[in-house]
Amino acid sequence: MIELDNLSSSDIPISILKPKHPGETPGFAENEIVKGKVLKVIDSETAILLINGRNFTARTQIPLSAGDILALKVKELLPVPVLRAMSIQYARPETANISVILSALKENLWKSVFEKINNVGGSATERALWSKIVEDLPRKLLNEGKPESLLKMIDRSGIFWESKLKKVSEQNPVDGKQIRQLIDSDLKGLLSKLISKTEGGDVQTGRLLSAVKNLQILDRLGLERDQKIFIPLPVQLPDGHFIIIQLLFQIPRKEKEDSEKSAGDRQSLKISVLLELSRIGPIRADFTVKGKKIDGMFKVAGQDTLELFESSIPEFVKNLEDKGFEIRHIGCLIKEPEIVSQPLVREIIQAADCNIDMVV
Repeated sequence: MIELDNLSSSDIPISILKPKHPGETPGFAENEIVKGKVLKVIDSETAILLINGRNFTARTQIPLSAGDILALKVKELLPVPVLRAMSIQYARPETANISVILSALKENLWKSVFEKINNVGGSATERALWSKIVEDLPRKLLNEGKPESLLKMIDRSGIFWESKLKKVSEQNPVDGKQIRQLIDSDLKGLLSKLISKTEGGDVQTGRLLSAVKNLQILDRLGLERDQKIFIPLPVQLPDGHFIIIQLLFQIPRKEKEDSEKSAGDRQSLKISVLLELSRIGPIRADFTVKGKKIDGMFKVAGQDTLELFESSIPEFVKNLEDKGFEIRHIGCLIKEPEIVSQPLVREIIQAADCNIDMVV
């Protein structure tokens, strides 16, 4: 079930679809919790809901499909009933094809497509845009250490493409220039554009686009089940080495009383990072962040890498402390290479929700 924050976009004005007589009331009580089933979707902002045995026309910005079940709280009764969506249980969730994702990671399709665009297949504009996604932002992150650069990298990863496109397309009138700029600044938008330019589509570009689509499905399922999101970020390092930084977030569930809790009583944010460098091999880092307190553990595959990290941890800790964090523990362990390099995406896979066609 997807829980929704209390945002204005989750407010749903409703009206009785076919009132039996003039002035018929819906029979709700303020702050009452009711369940609604989506019977039919009329358009992108209108649906027919079945609530307490009666049909209602609902106006909402939440993407819905027939069969979805919503938990709704009665927010207002007059002049029209307004219900606030608290959670959604999707009727038939899509399944993510994990083999497509694992193959893309193993073959580093991001690198293959980037090289094709950068060398022969892309215009000067497209080369510049891809360079910004995989070179400029990572360079700023590495050199300046600013969280804003990481947030921009995640935003442009393709994971949120439909949400951004929907927001722009809802403007009246629709701004074509803004949509083109959006396409050129998002990985999924750019992949779709490249495929549309070639008859039949480029095979590697098509495979990468499919991987991004399946990642979106997997993240929706992971967020619904246990608040986990997996994001791969393509990065070209200053030495020319092209890597994929894998990120796995486990976001604490938002509780109603969280605003009243102290930072020490709130749930922890868990972050895992996996990357492989040409000279020192695979590196995994697992961090737990609770307020300003951080615990962390690096896992590496060789003694030389262990010694390098152990000597660098004091400086790493100092940098975090200079940013206002309290470091409780940061350590480093040696593990077998196959353990360290295990793709993080596997940690949000459950057979019931995903389609695994092969082992890679």
